[in-house]
Amino acid sequence: MKLARILYRAHQFWQALVKKPTKSDLEFVESLLTPSEYLLFRRMHWSEQAHGLRVLRSLLDRGEHHPDLLKAALLHDVGKSCFPLRLWERVVIVVAKAVVPGRVIRWGASPMLENQAPADWRRGFIISEQHPGWGARMAAEAGMSPLAIALIRYHQNGMSDVGKFSHSLDRHLLHVLQAADEES
Repeated sequence: MKLARILYRAHQFWQALVKKPTKSDLEFVESLLTPSEYLLFRRMHWSEQAHGLRVLRSLLDRGEHHPDLLKAALLHDVGKSCFPLRLWERVVIVVAKAVVPGRVIRWGASPMLENQAPADWRRGFIISEQHPGWGARMAAEAGMSPLAIALIRYHQNGMSDVGKFSHSLDRHLLHVLQAADEES
């Protein structure tokens, strides 16, 4: 991992520790989401809320205004609210993704019991790898559009999954969401 990337990740980590959404941030989010979607947003840990806001602002700065994209930006990590990550797990995941990314995917693919947090050392990897599916299910239950649900489901996958999107606009939205997420 290059030094610039390590410093960037350290900055992201620091923001996750200290940057909480403000009252005006929450009012802005509430204006973009339906009441059921806003409840999902509020379920997330404040650090995940702040991350979603950074992703949203990155997209707005790029001139992106598609409503499903903006909603997916705010809620792409909502699946993590099922089993919140511990601080040390976040650190281990970031380091492991930089050093042994293939293993992170394998460790995260471990099956888990429905509605039960995994209890072993793989817990953080499982949450990290499987939260997009959980978030997509939560988004569907909240009545979000099929496109917003798909963006949440595939936000973490490589561009090989872009073929699951039949329209070029949808593929573009996935690509910009992934880029903004990676930068934020």
